[in-house]
Amino acid sequence: MPEDKIIFHNLVIWKGAKKADLRFVESKTEIEVATPPQFGGHEGITNPEDLFVASVNACFMTTFLAFADKMGIELMSYESEAEGVLEKVGDARVFTKVVLKPRIKAKAAVEVIRQVIDMVKQRSIVVNSVKSEVVVDAEVEGSSNCYF
Repeated sequence: MPEDKIIFHNLVIWKGAKKADLRFVESKTEIEVATPPQFGGHEGITNPEDLFVASVNACFMTTFLAFADKMGIELMSYESEAEGVLEKVGDARVFTKVVLKPRIKAKAAVEVIRQVIDMVKQRSIVVNSVKSEVVVDAEVEGSSNCYF
């Protein structure tokens, strides 16, 4: 069981010209990040806005996997597109909405898969941590001959 308080670490090191390296201390992974091109940054380099939307998408998936595993659901495939809507609100720009579009195929009844999706909406750490509206538009394919 996880502790009540868990700390996640990363380090950003500026490289100049609106670019930096983002290092994840625990995994030893490094990603080059930059200001998005829409704000005078660089094309083809991951930006914080991409990472924000990706974190919502990835956390939803990992939470789905955990619940499906606990329920004994055999997953055949999972793929999800995500779209973040950045808007000007007052003097600031904020993500007002993140739309997740998972395509899930599993050996379970469609109704059961949708119940898992509903549980994930309530329990996903990142989804619960952002103030943006998170919309889940799932495409689900299940086995009609399953009882769970």
